[in-house]
Amino acid sequence: MKKRALSLVLSVALMMSLFTGCSTKANETSGGDTSGNTSSEVTTAAEPTEGAAQGDATGEAKRVTGLFFTLEGEFFTFFDSMLKENCTTYGLEYSSQSSNGDALTMIQQIENEVASGTDLLFVWASSGPEVADALTKAREAGVKVVAFVQDPGENARDVFRGSDETMCGETIAELAKEWADKQYGADAAAGTIKTVIFGNTDSAEQKERFEAIQASLKDDARFTILEAAGIEASTVKAQEATENMFIKYGDVNCIITTGGEMVLGSIAYVLSDGSPVKDPKQLGLFGTEMNSELASYMKDGILKGSVLNGGNPADNVKEIAAIIDKLLKGEAVDSFSPVDMGKLTIDTLANYGF
Repeated sequence: MKKRALSLVLSVALMMSLFTGCSTKANETSGGDTSGNTSSEVTTAAEPTEGAAQGDATGEAKRVTGLFFTLEGEFFTFFDSMLKENCTTYGLEYSSQSSNGDALTMIQQIENEVASGTDLLFVWASSGPEVADALTKAREAGVKVVAFVQDPGENARDVFRGSDETMCGETIAELAKEWADKQYGADAAAGTIKTVIFGNTDSAEQKERFEAIQASLKDDARFTILEAAGIEASTVKAQEATENMFIKYGDVNCIITTGGEMVLGSIAYVLSDGSPVKDPKQLGLFGTEMNSELASYMKDGILKGSVLNGGNPADNVKEIAAIIDKLLKGEAVDSFSPVDMGKLTIDTLANYGF
């Protein structure tokens, strides 16, 4: 099988199985809308669970606004949908917006939401420092802030939920070493596994992953790093870069990337008609994230391993909603909430709903 088309029906079905119990539809995004109005319909649970937030002094439900740097792609839309579902079970009103990767748009959205009276901002920015000032002012105005993945700094958020990116990179390398044990043996000769590493060095977080992968693999003599290249985090760029690596080095046994889009690009080239790879199942391909397309490649034996930053997404979102509820009740919450690292292989894939 050299070419594959992603089935939208299969994608939705598989992702819905991951988020069992999610009855609401994914929110529609407002794109670059900076009016302060959210495009998703607000849903309030009719009967909040015991211990749920009971609203403000007027009896109205507390408002939670999700601000995302993107709401494109099945992972982000279902993450948003699950966050809405979990917040509404606490009796909270939830709505969301996307800034489409534009920091200035997100800053305007923050300011507008504060002015319109939101009680809490859940912020997943593309860069924490870029929105730090706006979030600091939001907190000064009495708005609670939960930052996810990107940390804007202590003064700009009440809670940061994120991960150690070095740990993420080390976990990716662990998956590659475990594959090497099975494929080549723990006692394989030095330099046996000719390896290429792709990283998005434009992202400070992925740069940490990138460097951690290299450092970890250098401790294993079986791996020879032919090249560690910083590339744009896109499927097209990764496909081009993978082709160039095979042209340049001829024989490549292992390709490790810091992101899901990049590993999809590498897979696209490996399965293409012009690829020199005779048996893609013998190649070690590793990355991060998980969706129905990546899961299908893993089931086919093409993708050998992936790290899900945050572990099981359903559990991750559930914990985020619990943190939001506690903040709005005025309960004590740790300022740092670490996420898990999910190690996905063909043997563990089903544990994540795929």
